[in-house]
Amino acid sequence: MKETIESKNSEERKQWFESILSVREKTEDRVIENWKKTAFNVLQNTPFPSKNDESWKLTDLSNFFKMRFQKKSEKTLSESKIIEEYLVPELKNRIIFIDGHYQKQLSNLDNLENKINFLSLDKLNGNKKIEIFESMLKGESGMDGGFFSILNIACLNDIFLLEAKKDIVLDEPIHLIFIGTNEEVANYVNSRILIIGGEKSSFKIIQHHSSYNQSKYFENSATNILLKEEAKLDFSYVNEISEKSCHISSIHADLNKNSKLNVLTTVFGGFMSRISLGVDLNGVGAYIEINGASITDNKNINDFHSRISHNYPECKSSQNQKNLVSGKGRSVFAGKIQVQHGSTCTEADQLCKTLLLSPESRIDSLPILEINNEDVKCTHGATVSDLDQNQVFYFQSRGVSIESAKFLLTLGFIQEIIDRLPPGLRQRLSDNVVKII
Repeated sequence: MKETIESKNSEERKQWFESILSVREKTEDRVIENWKKTAFNVLQNTPFPSKNDESWKLTDLSNFFKMRFQKKSEKTLSESKIIEEYLVPELKNRIIFIDGHYQKQLSNLDNLENKINFLSLDKLNGNKKIEIFESMLKGESGMDGGFFSILNIACLNDIFLLEAKKDIVLDEPIHLIFIGTNEEVANYVNSRILIIGGEKSSFKIIQHHSSYNQSKYFENSATNILLKEEAKLDFSYVNEISEKSCHISSIHADLNKNSKLNVLTTVFGGFMSRISLGVDLNGVGAYIEINGASITDNKNINDFHSRISHNYPECKSSQNQKNLVSGKGRSVFAGKIQVQHGSTCTEADQLCKTLLLSPESRIDSLPILEINNEDVKCTHGATVSDLDQNQVFYFQSRGVSIESAKFLLTLGFIQEIIDRLPPGLRQRLSDNVVKII
C-alpha cells in the first residue's frame, strides 16, 4: 500500500509540474532564456518538496499539488477601478503588477524622478545583466535556494530592478502591489524583483500581494535585496491573497558594512503560504531586525522559515514572530541563527510567540542556534498559549462583553507588529482578526 501511495503522489506532482510548464512564457531576452534553460536542467535533478525534505516535513502540500494550471484569458486592465480597493490612500508612490505583469499606466512614480531607478532588465546591456543575475542568484532566492526558487528562475518572463540611488533619503514608502485577478481557471504567476540600496541611501518599500476574492492561482515570488555600505531599508511584506490561492515567497538579503534592514511580514491570505527568508550579514556593523505577524484560520497553513547568518564581526540581529492560529489552522515557524567563525562581538536574539484560539489549531516552532564563536550574545525562545481566562474575566467584570474582551486581547497580542503598518493596511489586518474570533 505504501508503494502505491508514493507512486500516486509522484504522479500527482508530475502532472502538477507539467501543467506549470504548459503555461510557461517564452521571452525574447537571450540572457534570461539561457538562465531559464540552466534552471530547468537543474530542476530535472531536484526532488519535489515532500515530508522527506527536512525543510518541508512540517508543511502539508497535498492540496497544493492538486492544483492544475491553465493559461488565463486576456483582459483589459486599463480601468483604474480594477485596483481601487487595493490602493492605500496614504501611499502615493505605486508600482502595480497584475497577474505577474507590470502595469505602467496604473503605476505612479512621478515624485521619485532622479531618486530611484525602476526598470526591467531587458533595458540593461549584456554585461550589466549578467552582473545583476550573478548577484541575485544567491541564497534563498537563487539556484541553491531549493525547488521553488529554481522553478522561479526556470519560469522567468521578466525581472525588475528597483534601486535607490546613492545618498538619497525617501520618507514616503514605495508601494509594490501584486494583484491576482483570474477567477475562471487556476493560473501560475511568476514574479521576481531586485531591490538595491545605494551607499548611504534610506528608503521604505511595502511589497503587497493581494487578489480578487475568488481568484485561483499559485504565485511563486522571489525578492533579492542588496544594501550597500550604510544603506537603510524598511521593508514590509503583506500577503492577503484569496483562500483559493497559495503563495510561496523566496527572499534573500545581502547586507554590507553598517547597513540596516528592518523587515516586517504580515501573512493572512491563501490556503497555503510560505516565506523563506535568508539574510547574510556581509559587513562589519550590519544590522537586521525582523518582526512578523501570521494569522491562520480554517484548515489553512502559514509557514515561515528564516536564516540569519552573521558572517562578519560586530553585527546584530533581532527577530520577533507572533502567530494567531484559529480553527484547524496550522502555523510553522523555523528560525535559524548562524554565527560563523571570526564573527566576534555578535548580538542576536529571537523569539516566537503563538496564540492558539482553538483546540484543533496547531503550531510547530523550531528556533535554532548555530554558534561557531565564543564572543557572542545570543538568545532564542518560543511560547505557546491560549487566551488568558483571568484577563477575559477582568474585562467582563468591567462591563465589557466576552466577544469584545476576546477581540481586544487577540488584537493586543499582535498590536506591536501591525502598528508598524500604514493605517490602511493596519485596518485590513484588524478586520481579518475580527473574522477568526
